[in-house]
Amino acid sequence: MFVKIAGKDIPLVSIGTSPFFGAAQFGRNARIWRKKFLNDSEAMLEIAKASYEVGGRGIELVPGGKVCEVAKIMSETYSDYVVTGSTFPGPDPMIEDLIDAEAKIIFAHGMVSDKKDEKLLKLLDDISSRGVFPGIAAHNPVDVINYVIENSLDIKALLIPFNAKGLFMGDQGALEDLVDKTSQYSFVGMKTLAAGALTPKPAFEYTSKHNICAVAIGMVDVQEAKEATEVALNALQK
Repeated sequence: MFVKIAGKDIPLVSIGTSPFFGAAQFGRNARIWRKKFLNDSEAMLEIAKASYEVGGRGIELVPGGKVCEVAKIMSETYSDYVVTGSTFPGPDPMIEDLIDAEAKIIFAHGMVSDKKDEKLLKLLDDISSRGVFPGIAAHNPVDVINYVIENSLDIKALLIPFNAKGLFMGDQGALEDLVDKTSQYSFVGMKTLAAGALTPKPAFEYTSKHNICAVAIGMVDVQEAKEATEVALNALQK
């Protein structure tokens, strides 16, 4: 149920929180899901517990609403629950909230990472100075991965969009090749269901064929949470 990243046990499957925030890629459902989940800890806990029941052992969160509260409840309830997180994409990256939630890896948000500038380097240093392993989330993954490699950035993992539809991946073939030939970093897949365009079986058959060691899955109902978690775990453990 776990993979080692920088010596830490990181869940093969974590629940993602983009649907809870009503991220734009979810179209007409975005506003509905944000209203349903973001400030309702019980609604989010229902998803987290359903995933946990079938082997999901973590949450990959962005701080906001009651998301961190949910992470704390799950960690207090289940001793093997693991939190990872991404910084908030605003003037305050909310690192303290992620530290308080005991995040094992903190990814610099893609809105910062994609700029590949001094702000990113300072953010990574800030995370490291708190005693937490930094990672990088990317919205333009090919460019960002190449930047990380060329500059030998001291990170352990990248959180990247990766799905069989190629949505949000940029040049899909180039990203596949880059991920598969890069061994010095661990890759965690996000947007693995392509914002609902894929069902779990083909989605995770695809990720299992590439150098993706773990996934974060956005899920919005109990049945989906159980099915997606089970299928992903089976695929990643082949």
